[in-house]
Amino acid sequence: MPRLNIALYGVEQQMELLVSFVILGALGGLLRLLIHTDSLNEALTYTNSKWVIVGAISGLAYYFLYTDYNFPNHFMAIVVGYTGADLIEAGSRRFSRVLHELLKPPG
Repeated sequence: MPRLNIALYGVEQQMELLVSFVILGALGGLLRLLIHTDSLNEALTYTNSKWVIVGAISGLAYYFLYTDYNFPNHFMAIVVGYTGADLIEAGSRRFSRVLHELLKPPG
């Protein structure tokens, strides 16, 4: 079960922290989008714009993993948002290979 620091911070502060991690994760995804695309038309395609959504989800996941409320956690939320898409792609490639081997017909 995820830990919530309600004893240290109030419910309002926890919600602000959650929203800030989601926004910073999306900012990391946007940063990745801007660095890896060549034009605005390429950036607006669904394949590329989903990095922002994956970044926001990664920021949400980081909310449950952070250790304390300080500056490096906000920076790490951006980093997690930037690298979240790579982690998901690598995991899905590895999982699809394993699944393909498991479901391969014998012979």
